[in-house]
Amino acid sequence: MLTPVLSVAIGLKFTALCHDPGMDLPGADNTLVTCPYCGEEVELFIEEDVRGSFVQDCEVCCNPWLVRVGGRTGDRDVSVGRADGSE
Repeated sequence: MLTPVLSVAIGLKFTALCHDPGMDLPGADNTLVTCPYCGEEVELFIEEDVRGSFVQDCEVCCNPWLVRVGGRTGDRDVSVGRADGSE
């Protein structure tokens, strides 16, 4: 069962969801990232047509990330950095 936690839409489609372990979302890539603030590993679900960058808050410590997405489904390049200008 999927439970929506957060949805951000500023010209991009992105959804972070809580889900059952091992469950895949059709049309989305699962990506593990490490928060640049608290160091926790967080799983992101990024829809296949998303490209570019957006700001996303860490679901653990609530600090803002700058998420950059490139590549194609199955061969994604996802990077997460601080969005507060300290990097």
